[in-house]
Amino acid sequence: MPDSSDTVVRIGLIGASSIAPSAIIEPARRRDDIEVVAVGARRPGAAASFARRWGIPRAESSYEAVIDDPAIDVVYVSLAAGDHARWSIAALEAGKDVLCEKPASPTLAEARAMTAAAERAGRLLVEAFHYRWHPLFAHLRELVARNDFGPIERMSSSVIGSRPFLADSVLHDPALGGGALRHSGSYAVHWMRLLARREPRVAEFEQVRGPLGADASSTLGLEFPGGARGRVVSSFERDRTGGDPPELVVESAMSRIEIQGLIVPHHGHSVRLHLAGQPLRQYTLAGRASYDYQLDEFVAARGDSTTARIDRQDLEAQAAVLDAAYGRDQDESR
Repeated sequence: MPDSSDTVVRIGLIGASSIAPSAIIEPARRRDDIEVVAVGARRPGAAASFARRWGIPRAESSYEAVIDDPAIDVVYVSLAAGDHARWSIAALEAGKDVLCEKPASPTLAEARAMTAAAERAGRLLVEAFHYRWHPLFAHLRELVARNDFGPIERMSSSVIGSRPFLADSVLHDPALGGGALRHSGSYAVHWMRLLARREPRVAEFEQVRGPLGADASSTLGLEFPGGARGRVVSSFERDRTGGDPPELVVESAMSRIEIQGLIVPHHGHSVRLHLAGQPLRQYTLAGRASYDYQLDEFVAARGDSTTARIDRQDLEAQAAVLDAAYGRDQDESR
């Protein structure tokens, strides 16, 4: 449990990643009760360079040095997805709460090992789907729950962004947990699960593999209890164009919502809402950076056993869908 005598939460970073400044460092600086105190990286000189650039007091050449520091309360893990389980479990076993970048794990087995470690340690483990804490997503959940929207029948998402192939990139190596579905489409899987409030079955999965075998693009079909269907298109092969469908479309028998910019809503988003019998509305919602909301929620949840259980369940359920998709493709290719 957090020490109530010390109101400052001290965060250590595992990995000198490009997402850490937006996801943790800058949100922490906008609060007076959180400090990022250390960064650990194994590449020679990476931690020291990162620490100088971002004003972090300590740079360590090993992850263990951060995890074993008794002054650190929270560990933020942002590595290759294939390394997330090992180092998240180590941090949990050292008594730290863990915020782990998505995808938290490339396999269901590793996800279960992570959640079991969190439960044994009595610590918080959260997969960093930051978008869900922004007012935009709260508003979307309220819309689909309205009686005049009706039961969800179809959801579709197009998550497209150019990630040119690099042989040493963690995004393109399946051994490191790479792949377009895991790194881009996982957002869509996550928001469809939360909107449906039920866990889906993988009905289809087709992929175009890159040079190392990870999916450079893919199409995932989901079926939810009650009959709702979801379709997720993920691609590293190109950037979005004006002719692409919205990032998310949710449809009932007579109503439709289109959302653009759901992943990072503070960079710009739009809502197009057409409820049955009402004129089309197009609008945006005010809000801070989604990463700020995520950090707020994470810190508030420390020591809350109910929230910790829900977050563990979510992480495991998310991994189950991705694991089933890739497993289905392997079974069908034999």
